[in-house]
Amino acid sequence: MKNNFLASTAISCFLAVVLTIGCSHQKVPPFTIVVLPDTQNYSERLPQYFHDQTQWISQNVKGLNISFVSHVGDIVQRGDQVIEEWLVAKKAMFRLNHLVPWGVAIGNHDYDLDGTHQNGEMFKKYFGRKPFEKASWFQGVSPDGLSSFQTFNGGNQEFIIFHLETDVPDDTIQWVKSTLKKYPDIPTILSTHIYLNDVSQSRDTKAYWQKDVGNSGEQVWQKLIRNTPQIFMVLCGHWSHAGGEWFQISLNDKGQEVFEMLVDYQSRENGGNGWLRYLTFDIRSNKIQVKSYSPSLDKFEEDANSDFVIPLNFDERF
Repeated sequence: MKNNFLASTAISCFLAVVLTIGCSHQKVPPFTIVVLPDTQNYSERLPQYFHDQTQWISQNVKGLNISFVSHVGDIVQRGDQVIEEWLVAKKAMFRLNHLVPWGVAIGNHDYDLDGTHQNGEMFKKYFGRKPFEKASWFQGVSPDGLSSFQTFNGGNQEFIIFHLETDVPDDTIQWVKSTLKKYPDIPTILSTHIYLNDVSQSRDTKAYWQKDVGNSGEQVWQKLIRNTPQIFMVLCGHWSHAGGEWFQISLNDKGQEVFEMLVDYQSRENGGNGWLRYLTFDIRSNKIQVKSYSPSLDKFEEDANSDFVIPLNFDERF
């Protein structure tokens, strides 16, 4: 009788473990990442659109279960000239403090020029290491202070997101690689300003801004992304000559899918009309739902480039 009881108990415990593992993703609610594309026109002359974006985010953190906000660069129009633009951007972005983790990539408009050298001192003052020293999700900056990385939790899964400077230089690529050695196997996203081109509908093949030391999108793919399996997504902005939207799926050296997405609405009316993009990760359904929305217009964009689903089997990928 005792042996039967022990056997029955063991089987019950085993089944409980199996059911718990099998149903773990069934209990995970969807979570959302918001992407803010080029806001330079708002910082320069139309601040209300910038404030509309971050106010909407702050009001929907709980409803959409927003886990992270990524700004893909060109925060301001004249990074070396007008402090008022930086103050507009700071007010808009720092509204998110204590509500949701967030990060910013430096765009070409965000550098301040010292002759021909792009030193980014204004960017570092307002969005570098110091303003985030007390943020638990802010993990550090590159040696030049122009790139950073953050961590966040979504769907009970830890993620890393890098915000990399425009035309990512070789030393920054090495910094990313050395950093990821300390965080093996954690799903990783790259957010950088220039990577895809909406006209060629492919990765850029020439460095645009830092022509002497920078890498094009294609070079970043070859030197970093294709041989780093934990990187599964790339976000970027900058180009808006053909609608400012492009999405493609590439295969890394292990045959795994990498999702590459361009978003930039600055060429539209009112410098972008407040359009933003958000990605809802539904682990239970193995998909990412992509939406494009303007808080200022209270309107969704519903064409195939703006509203689509990315299939992703989280168990297999991670």
